[in-house]
Amino acid sequence: MQLSPLTNTMQALVFNNTGIANEVLQLTHLPIPEPGKGEARIKIMASTIQPADMLFMAGKYRMPPILPQIAGLEGVGIIDKIGEHVTLPLHTLVAFRHKNIWAEYAIIPEEKLIPLPADFPIEKGAQMALNPVTAYALLAEAHVKPGDWLLLTAGNSAVAKITIQLAHSRRLPCIAVVRNAAEIESLQALGAAAVLLSDSPTLAADIQTITHQKGVHALLDAVGGNLLTVLLSQVAPFGRVILYGLLDKNPVQFQNATLIFNNITLQGFGVDAWLQSITPIQKQHMYADLIAALQETSFQMPVAATYTFAQFKEALEAYSKGHLSGKLLWVSNGE
Repeated sequence: MQLSPLTNTMQALVFNNTGIANEVLQLTHLPIPEPGKGEARIKIMASTIQPADMLFMAGKYRMPPILPQIAGLEGVGIIDKIGEHVTLPLHTLVAFRHKNIWAEYAIIPEEKLIPLPADFPIEKGAQMALNPVTAYALLAEAHVKPGDWLLLTAGNSAVAKITIQLAHSRRLPCIAVVRNAAEIESLQALGAAAVLLSDSPTLAADIQTITHQKGVHALLDAVGGNLLTVLLSQVAPFGRVILYGLLDKNPVQFQNATLIFNNITLQGFGVDAWLQSITPIQKQHMYADLIAALQETSFQMPVAATYTFAQFKEALEAYSKGHLSGKLLWVSNGE
């Protein structure tokens, strides 16, 4: 349903109760918000549809909604108005991760804004604040050097695809583990040195063959469960296992000896805590590196489809079907 425009109001996708997105989300008009001290008002150009958005609307995300709540947690836009003490100038293109993003305007604290070059691709800018930062951080925490082997589970995820491309540019060979053989060719095209199937009976042996019996120096795991049980034995002495997802609800099983005798480090990872652990200078360097990498036309962050807010039911239906070739985005002009 397309709502007629009203003076000093904006379109927004709002939920009044927690639950399944296509049952609780609705299109409405709200007053255009005003920025306060240290805040900027952003005219949203594009925003992502992410798993975190679904958890947020269901009331199962780490950050609880305050009902009624505007949905959406990541996007890109132009600074439209600034509050006191904001140093970024008007009309700066910025990426961000914050609440209230599925709207025509959003208020964002300046410290959460990532300034982008004016010609930065909008579809990449919409995805900038979460997955590329996660991929960059995972590689930083992996403590690997050129020639060291990386092993990635959930190899067809957005984070894994970005990690593969960043690692390839740093001469870090990656083995990606996936569930579907149809994903092998596309991941190899991104730079994966090898792509293996998670249910292969020769998975462990194949990893040993690929790494010349050395094992992998870092395992970046988004799955857990039975797959991680198998892969832990493929980590080289003094290697590192970083857990950043929980796709498999089954418990991981291992003997202490697997870690102790090989001096393996087992580490949990959350991107927000990691961002708080680095210095402002380190953060600046990270964003500069990511902007330079993502601006390359060869760097792939595909978009499967774009929708306007008026098309929210179609967008949610497409998201629920899964098996997408890229991200789904809300865009301001439907193009």
